[in-house]
Amino acid sequence: MFKQTLLSVSILSALAATPVLAAEEGASTEVIKVSGIRGSLISSMSVKQDGNGVVDAISAEDIGKFPDTNLAESLQRITGVSIDRSSGEGQQVTVRGMGPSFNLVTLNGRQMPNSGEGRAFDFSDIASEMVSGVEVYKTSSAAMQSGGIGALINITTARPLALGDKISASAKMSSDVKAGEITPQISGLISREITDNFGILFAGAYQQRKTEEDRLAVTRWNTNPNISGVENVQGLTSDNYFVPQQSMYSRRQDERTRINGNLVLQYKPSDNLSTTLDIMYADEEVDRYKQEAATWFSQNTAQSITFDNNGTTIAYDQGSSAVDFFAGKEVSRTLNKSAALGAEWKLTDSSTIEVEYSTAKSESNPDGEFNINQSDVQFDTPWGFEVSDELAYFTFDTQDMAANGSAGLRTWVNEMYQDNREDQIDQTRFDYSFDDGGNTKVKAGLMYTDQTKDIRNAQNDQTWDDFAWDVYGSQDVRDEDYNWNPVGGFMDAFGGAGGFADVNLGWFNFDPIVVRNHWLEDIDDNLPLDYFYPEYQTSSYTINEKTTSAYLELTSFTELAGEPLTIVVGARYEDTKIASTGNEQTLLELEFTDPEEDMNRIQSDFIKYTDESDYNILLPSLSVKYEATDELIMRFAASRSITRPSLNDMTSVRSIRGTRPGLLDASAGNPGLRPFVSDNLDLSAEWYFSDVDYVSVGAFVKNVSNFIVTRVFEEDINGVTDPSTGTDPTGPDAQDKVAIFNVSRPANGEDAQVYGYEIAGQYAFGDTGFGTVANVTLVFTDSDFDRENVGQTFAVTGLSHSANLVGYYEKDGFQARLAYNWRDEFLQRFGQNTLSTTEPTIVDAYSQLDLTVSYDLNDELSVFLEGINITDEAYRSHGRYANQLVEATDVGARYSVGIRGSF
Repeated sequence: MFKQTLLSVSILSALAATPVLAAEEGASTEVIKVSGIRGSLISSMSVKQDGNGVVDAISAEDIGKFPDTNLAESLQRITGVSIDRSSGEGQQVTVRGMGPSFNLVTLNGRQMPNSGEGRAFDFSDIASEMVSGVEVYKTSSAAMQSGGIGALINITTARPLALGDKISASAKMSSDVKAGEITPQISGLISREITDNFGILFAGAYQQRKTEEDRLAVTRWNTNPNISGVENVQGLTSDNYFVPQQSMYSRRQDERTRINGNLVLQYKPSDNLSTTLDIMYADEEVDRYKQEAATWFSQNTAQSITFDNNGTTIAYDQGSSAVDFFAGKEVSRTLNKSAALGAEWKLTDSSTIEVEYSTAKSESNPDGEFNINQSDVQFDTPWGFEVSDELAYFTFDTQDMAANGSAGLRTWVNEMYQDNREDQIDQTRFDYSFDDGGNTKVKAGLMYTDQTKDIRNAQNDQTWDDFAWDVYGSQDVRDEDYNWNPVGGFMDAFGGAGGFADVNLGWFNFDPIVVRNHWLEDIDDNLPLDYFYPEYQTSSYTINEKTTSAYLELTSFTELAGEPLTIVVGARYEDTKIASTGNEQTLLELEFTDPEEDMNRIQSDFIKYTDESDYNILLPSLSVKYEATDELIMRFAASRSITRPSLNDMTSVRSIRGTRPGLLDASAGNPGLRPFVSDNLDLSAEWYFSDVDYVSVGAFVKNVSNFIVTRVFEEDINGVTDPSTGTDPTGPDAQDKVAIFNVSRPANGEDAQVYGYEIAGQYAFGDTGFGTVANVTLVFTDSDFDRENVGQTFAVTGLSHSANLVGYYEKDGFQARLAYNWRDEFLQRFGQNTLSTTEPTIVDAYSQLDLTVSYDLNDELSVFLEGINITDEAYRSHGRYANQLVEATDVGARYSVGIRGSF
């Protein structure tokens, strides 16, 4: 087959910049350079072709030269992979319609932690310059760690004994056009074979980036709220109607600093034994200044509301009410550390043992950074709301603000959050393989994984009403602290921006830390500056998950009709134990107050409360690879895979939300959640018709059970009685019944089928230097979202069609690549922004065009230009109907120029 040609074999070491092919004895040596775009495509195709299951890959074009500036941006070029972006940068991935939490990410085969509350991995934590390749395994095998119903994504980095003596470095200057500043980024790698059996490699990267993001949002669309008090209601003809809860526009300016480091030591004391120590470090800090203007809708006191045919509010008049102006100076930091020590011991010519211990930790805000640190002032003025094409926004007379300045302000809310989240994963694995060159290969192994997610939330939401500062302009607001600033050029990338620009936007600029200190001085000179610092919250918790795994896998090499047939069959058994611990105030007694008011709660001090659960599962798998001809490969795979529930759904802490007589309400997590289970079928055909060209088609089906939904359970809490239920409804008596709370908990319960089709190919136009890569993925489900059903709370989220088209030219030292990516509209989740609701968020179809150009000055040095989102596309999401704006953001394009060297 073509994979056995000299050119393909020469690139199996993805990091070798200029592999050398030895000619016949006595002939001259021919040097074939396979780095660059073509070399990367050949290497990626070789991984796909050689795999026993369905696998795709992205390979570095050279040391420190990944195809895109971000790992997620590169992954979206793979068939079936879509990404979610933050500040214009790829962050998380969806594979075959399965969202970020359904994909397991490993680094050189080790599970990676994340500093979020769930399981989704943030690819922006790792600099692309540190990576030699990424492999996406879409079908499961017994030898693979479980956890990815969508895919297992393995990030690989360089090894010194494989790479040899090598030095590479790059430096570039970048500019996000909206931010208008130039920032540096440098990276480098040095690899040395100190002796024939000992090597050392160090790679490092440093990046600064400044971005500016404009955002317009409706934080929640309320379904059928009470509007009986509104005198002027127009256009309401539908059964359901939708009114905003909050409208806001904002601008945030981020300064991002990222440091990455990788140290690898390899020692091979004998031909049969090799050891590797791999240490990885990543530190990312985001310093943010944000400004925001917002209004809160009091629907039942509005002057007028106008609806369209689907019941969406398209015009609204609140009358005179508060407009909020926020300013925040915040710092978010993520620190990732990992280390692994492994050994490979070849017992005999046919038997090999591999052992490895690894530890990894990801932590957010490790030094107590305030990831939310903002203050709010209010101005009383008439305001309204309108929908215009793609946009929806509130309107008010900014001239009133500009004329009166701080004289019309009152201070209102102070918010300070310290969200410290720590994810620790310790893994030990043992693998044995037997391969004597015969018809059967055996693999078996054990793995033990100990993961602890520790969420420590501290927050303080202080309203200045506590100081009776509830009259506009009555307190001593220092004029010098506030400056009215008109805003222009906002949301220009969207339809309806012209009308929005006519609103005469603006906000008050101020430093929240300065005004907070002045507020404290004005009320009481003796108050300390840390008076408003956040306090530990009951929402903090710890989840520990221990999983023991064992697997056996057999690979059989045989023939069918005289052509090679490979069959891989195996099973993996896993046993998981969970302990969920939180701090909870135990309910001791309820005291009646009023039939229309919450009863008083008598509670204990905080105590630790732990729930435990366990489950086990058998995961069989089968892969069949038939090489029908030298060019045609046909594949079939069947497997069972799992994704474990999000850790933040498994907290044991209960939170009492309401105690009004007859309406006892609480919420909690569920440590007893079972994993999502998927039974998978894959069928594909691949035609490799040259060393670099191929076409593949495939189909897949996933029958997924145990989807998690929120359900309400009737539960008592500590046997406490309800004083409103006895003979005397106003106080306790012997006839009082046990208080029964409606407790909202996540629970397993829904099933769904996900199925789809993938078509991919790449083609080089002879020796012209031109080539193309293209793919399309179509994904469907039997559990779609029904926009007419306002009671629906379950549908498969994240499903969308996607496509990629890449054109490239590479010849005589010149490279150019133009890459187009498209993702269709999709249901992101039930929920909108940060406010609690079951209303949907639907992301609009999005496309992006990226450009890279480089020129080799000589064999060692090249200069390059990169353009990200060169057509200045923007992001938008909406609610149940297209004109129900949920969020619109505009980050703009990013350009970089630099120089790269490889020696």
